[in-house]
Amino acid sequence: MRLSLTQEDLERFFGAAPSKSDADVPWPYNGLTFNFSGDPYQVIFYIMPSYRHVELSIRCANELTYQLTASAVSDLRVLGGPTHDTLEIVISSKDSVFIRLLPSVLVAQQVGGGT
Repeated sequence: MRLSLTQEDLERFFGAAPSKSDADVPWPYNGLTFNFSGDPYQVIFYIMPSYRHVELSIRCANELTYQLTASAVSDLRVLGGPTHDTLEIVISSKDSVFIRLLPSVLVAQQVGGGT
């Protein structure tokens, strides 16, 4: 099963191209690292699309404040908001992690139920 979003979707969300584990390997089979900095936050997002593996770390003033490692995620989606997009990491049919970068970094989780 492939993820719903593309490398271009993530580039738009993070506002930058990723660094790649291997420059000659295409998107689904590569490891990609996206970085976002918005004072005082630093967000690092790593993805291996073919394995549906993601890692997320958020630092505030150089202190690690949030870390996630998730393998075999169900999906990744960029949800359009009225002013800023949100990245949804779908862990399972009932569990998701939501990341917003602007106007300030926000992480929210939905566990064990729908909205």
